[in-house]
Amino acid sequence: MEQDKLQRGQFTFYASYLSAVEALPKSRRYEALLGILRYGLYGEEPELGGGAVGVFEAVRPHLESGRAKAAYRLRKNAEAAELPPTVHPSVRQ
Repeated sequence: MEQDKLQRGQFTFYASYLSAVEALPKSRRYEALLGILRYGLYGEEPELGGGAVGVFEAVRPHLESGRAKAAYRLRKNAEAAELPPTVHPSVRQ
């Protein structure tokens, strides 16, 4: 599964994201918050204006890092599921 196609059921939302959004004018907060949420969960590139762009661009590297880690975990779990079960050497008697 490619990282940009990854749809997640969760992601980490840091308090600093909220602080940055709350620093925006009220008219831009919803736009910025929704952009962060949709990108974090679905990888959808937001169409933002005004200060919301700056907030999103500041948060984007953290969101991308989280998406990359999630994709890696999925890939590793899929690979592990394909391996035959192993028996710990202490049990082989």
